[in-house]
Amino acid sequence: MIARWRERSRALAAALVLPVLLRFASLPAVLALCDRSSGVGAARASPQALGCRVRRWLAYGYGPWKSSCLTRSLVLYAMLRQHGYRPHFLVGVSGPERSFIAHAWITLDGTPVSDTPAVIGGYRRLMSHHA
Repeated sequence: MIARWRERSRALAAALVLPVLLRFASLPAVLALCDRSSGVGAARASPQALGCRVRRWLAYGYGPWKSSCLTRSLVLYAMLRQHGYRPHFLVGVSGPERSFIAHAWITLDGTPVSDTPAVIGGYRRLMSHHA
């Protein structure tokens, strides 16, 4: 029971603090902070369950940030690290140079966690961070 509350409090902290921290620190610095996070013990949720949880929590739009692929991927990365996974954080771009669009996503062993391969297939990798 205590482990479950510990996991939930860490997840809530990630959802509330990390997007705000991103406004004051670089993305690599925030990811490095996530990498130093310790695990939640024996409790280990599936990557897909964590991805659904992040989408659900951030979909409401509460807080000083908007739910974007960057905030969702950052929080999901932190939660996966807390559960003992070694995620890969990626940022890619698509489109012409002057009007490109960017997207952030997470993979585990090359498989997207919260996106489909079709969604991320059109992006050229711009940044990559391994746990």
